[in-house]
Amino acid sequence: MPIIEFKGRVIPWEEGAVMLLRGANHVIKFDAKHDMDARPQWSPAGHVNHGCYPNCAIKKKRSGLWLTSLRPIKQGEELLIDYDFALGEEFEPCRCGHPRCRGLMLRKRDWPKLRRLMSEVL
Repeated sequence: MPIIEFKGRVIPWEEGAVMLLRGANHVIKFDAKHDMDARPQWSPAGHVNHGCYPNCAIKKKRSGLWLTSLRPIKQGEELLIDYDFALGEEFEPCRCGHPRCRGLMLRKRDWPKLRRLMSEVL
């Protein structure tokens, strides 16, 4: 179920990559060639945090990005999405507080590759 639309500028993915390298944390993949600069001043949706077991997801609808619920959300419950960073992207430790927290904001499918790389280094 749609909750709120992300507002912001649609930018080339290269510009989004530069923003991320400079420390921006509100850049969202829009499509294969574009990102969205979704800073909170343009949309309250920009305040959504990461959680390893999220209750929301970002979906593209009608040429816009929407925060949608994955399950019923209780009043007062924090809205969380999985940031789903790829192994080649800059990712950070996770502090979501879930009992089964993955420890990193890294997408699930990259964990086997990370383990393999770590075993080669250690």
